[in-house]
Amino acid sequence: MVVPFRLRHLGYRQTIVLDRDGDLPEIANEPLAKAIILAHQYAEMLESGKYTTVLELARKLRLDRSYVARTLSLVNLAPDIVTKVLQGKAPESLSLAKTTSGFPDDWQEQRKLFQME
Repeated sequence: MVVPFRLRHLGYRQTIVLDRDGDLPEIANEPLAKAIILAHQYAEMLESGKYTTVLELARKLRLDRSYVARTLSLVNLAPDIVTKVLQGKAPESLSLAKTTSGFPDDWQEQRKLFQME
């Protein structure tokens, strides 16, 4: 799934502005939505060959390697779960804090875990 967006600076905060017409809201400012977008950006940097390891990427971004690795795990979320998060329709059982503690690779198990069935 491709979600065109841009970051808008509001004082000291950044807001994600989605550049897409349709069912997605104009602005998504949830921590989980930001993390999912970052995860896909990090994955693209690795897949393009620009960086060969998570450690190399983390050093370039001046971030902790474990933070980058945890964020990267979000690319494994089921597409329908990602869509709900970006629409602002995710249940309270799904949060950035809950995803950082780990989640199953199986999409059906993810739906059960996050009560999205």
